[in-house]
Amino acid sequence: MELELVSAGGDLVRIRLIGRVVRTDSVSDPDPLARVAGQDVYKNSVLLDLSESDYIDSSGLSWLLVCHKRFCEAGGQLLLHSLAPSVKETIRMMRLDLVLNVADDESAALELVRKAAS
Repeated sequence: MELELVSAGGDLVRIRLIGRVVRTDSVSDPDPLARVAGQDVYKNSVLLDLSESDYIDSSGLSWLLVCHKRFCEAGGQLLLHSLAPSVKETIRMMRLDLVLNVADDESAALELVRKAAS
């Protein structure tokens, strides 16, 4: 799993996740979001693009839930978008779509950010 900072401005951060959503490197890289976007990332609205990820396992689901909790505690929000069908189905099957913020694409994710701000 590789995270790439796409853009950061104001309180909106765009990050692309490349590869399989698995946390095999959790010891050497305990907080990849903070490494990529800074320690204050959890105070922002983060659009996490999953278009280049076609697989997620239980460690990846757990990581997303931990991240979601950190965003809630810090006053920010994590929005997942552009999920591959297999990843979307896994999240739906585990009923995590009821907890996580999932949007079809980036424009839908931006709309959710706008609605939350108003």
